[in-house]
Amino acid sequence: MPALVATTSVDRVTPVPDTAAPEMELPPESVGVRAVLAQLQVALHTLVAALLALTLVNAHRDPAGEPDLPAVLAAVGFACVYVAGTVWERRRPAGRRARLGWLVAVLALWAALVVRVPEAAYLVFPLYFVALFLLGVWAGVVAVAVLATVAVVALGWHNGFTPAGIVGPAVGALVALGLAAGVRALYRESQARREVIAELVATRSELAAREREVGREAERARLAGEIHDTVAQGLSSIGMLLHAAERTDPGHPAVEQIRLAREVAGENLAETRRLIDALRPVPLEGASLTDALRRVAARVGAENPSLDVRVEGDLTVEPPAELAAVSVRVAQEALANAVRHGSPTRIGLTVADSAGDMTLTISDDGRGFDPTAPRAAASFGLDGMRRRVTDLGGTLDVESAPGRGTTVRAVVPLRGEGGR
Repeated sequence: MPALVATTSVDRVTPVPDTAAPEMELPPESVGVRAVLAQLQVALHTLVAALLALTLVNAHRDPAGEPDLPAVLAAVGFACVYVAGTVWERRRPAGRRARLGWLVAVLALWAALVVRVPEAAYLVFPLYFVALFLLGVWAGVVAVAVLATVAVVALGWHNGFTPAGIVGPAVGALVALGLAAGVRALYRESQARREVIAELVATRSELAAREREVGREAERARLAGEIHDTVAQGLSSIGMLLHAAERTDPGHPAVEQIRLAREVAGENLAETRRLIDALRPVPLEGASLTDALRRVAARVGAENPSLDVRVEGDLTVEPPAELAAVSVRVAQEALANAVRHGSPTRIGLTVADSAGDMTLTISDDGRGFDPTAPRAAASFGLDGMRRRVTDLGGTLDVESAPGRGTTVRAVVPLRGEGGR
């Protein structure tokens, strides 16, 4: 007996033979649909077994007292093909062509059986469902009409045409059509409910991602404020005090150590301010990502007058806030590394998006380095950029060689991982 298999269209249900009654391949939440179809399948199997038993009993009622051997063979063949097809389908689902071949074999054996035994015509009732669920909507309706006609003709040929012999198969066909339509309607309702649930889950996930993003940005802003109010202010005060001590007694023997301590404090203050900028990307305030990158480039260019920093490209879609913030931080870190270690004369930033990804490229003509060297592999700046990009489901590649400049390329999906 076939099991119902739902196609991608809600207007059609394409079946397959299976030992478990119409059992649509529905999502796990469609428990009610599965239960209804399982009960229907059990009922159909029971009906087939009962009607086939009735046919076998009547096949022995020969006027001479001998069993009708051709009828018995046809009944046994019907039973074997029917059971073999359903058992095979349970163990290894067959293709559509094999299922249609199984249906043709079952109907051929039924036709041979109904010629010998009039009671075999009653097997047409479960066969209605077999045809409907294997052939789909319109082909199934035509097949049901043909089967009902064969049953009426067979009954009329054996017993003469009577109202009961005509109305019975016709009413059974209408009931089968109505029940099949009800099953399809039940499936469509289940499908619509599943789509609504999927939309709700997607909306909930998106809201949760936005909440996490807002929370992360708020925490970064808080940390930036704390570092600014403590470490940065302390280092600034230390520098001012050391500078005052240096000016008080320029001839003191420890003046060189004081000057060195002041320079170290200044360097650490600059690093702290860069850390604050990384935690709180100020260039993004009230600006698009491209404008923010231009602000970063302009600031680096102002701090290094001999350096030519340019931003090229544009975005067709403004990226999410977290992706924009990470892009600014990657650009800031890459520019700082280039200025600090590469001594370039030109740095180019290029940003573009295509096929759902955003690509940020920072290239310089500086000294370059060997990316495979142990020191480069352990670089905190590169590791930090790579970690930020990877958290969003992207990749970061570094191309460089001594004397040939450096290129940092970050490719991040516009809706990446890490909560997006």
